[in-house]
Amino acid sequence: MPRDEMSCPKCRGAMQEGFVCDHSYGARLVSIWVEGAPERSLLSGVKLKGRATIEMQIYRCTKCGFLEAYAH
Repeated sequence: MPRDEMSCPKCRGAMQEGFVCDHSYGARLVSIWVEGAPERSLLSGVKLKGRATIEMQIYRCTKCGFLEAYAH
């Protein structure tokens, strides 16, 4: 569905594109989806090696605030 035609699945309000910003060691990054359950890592917080990752697209309803996330 084209972005300009998206409507909220909860209230049918307009959906606005945005992103979730992660702050890491002074850098600002777009959040990513990571395959599998999280595994703790002593040095980096969570292990990512060998896992698929995809930047997330987030849409917010301008009427009710509902968030919908996609990882294309």
